[in-house]
Amino acid sequence: MFGPRHEYRLGIITREVEKLSPGARILDAAVGLGQLAGRMQERGYDVIGIDYSLDAAVHVKRTLGIPVVIGDLTRLPFREGAFEGVTTGETLEHLDDDASAAGEISRVLAAGGTCIATVPALQVLWTKSDDYYEHRRRYTREQLSALFRNRSMSIAKAVFWGFPIVLVYDTLIILPMNKRRARRAIQDDAALRSVARAGRSRMLVNAVRAIFSLDRLFSFIPFGPGLLLVAKKD
Repeated sequence: MFGPRHEYRLGIITREVEKLSPGARILDAAVGLGQLAGRMQERGYDVIGIDYSLDAAVHVKRTLGIPVVIGDLTRLPFREGAFEGVTTGETLEHLDDDASAAGEISRVLAAGGTCIATVPALQVLWTKSDDYYEHRRRYTREQLSALFRNRSMSIAKAVFWGFPIVLVYDTLIILPMNKRRARRAIQDDAALRSVARAGRSRMLVNAVRAIFSLDRLFSFIPFGPGLLLVAKKD
């Protein structure tokens, strides 16, 4: 995952992470290519990753030096209370058993620890992109909150993000691209290769991400393509 939308969402999570105690031990689940884990490490946090993918674990260990465990978010191989924070970005919607994952996150958090999660929001916004990403569901604010509230956690924040600009970007840019990606391999499609190159341009990514920041002016509207949840263990 890369590009301005991804970078913008990582910024949303990182701002919440920075509210944790300096040097806190944080589990990043799932770590993916390590973009979020790397940001947290740069800020002095003690980061450990977990991912179902061996390739992801090896990549993050080699490139960032961050330890990564290969494992299942519904059966975390860590002791109770091992972490002061858990981040999980765009992961829960892929799991058949998201309730068990929420329970495991609560279990490995220390008392007063914080979970920071993002998920796609609102089933009414389901598109072919969700099919392409193999999502199981999109969440309402209450559904996501209840998932953690039922696991001895208090909801500190549950807010929509990405309206209206990111939503327009998803509709006009991401959706057509994913429809095309579902039919063709990137290496066989010049247009997809051009989009991929643009998505890796730091100047372009930063410019578009700055435009996305205007969505904060509309944060009072309970609608958007994404949800950010911050939950505290009781």
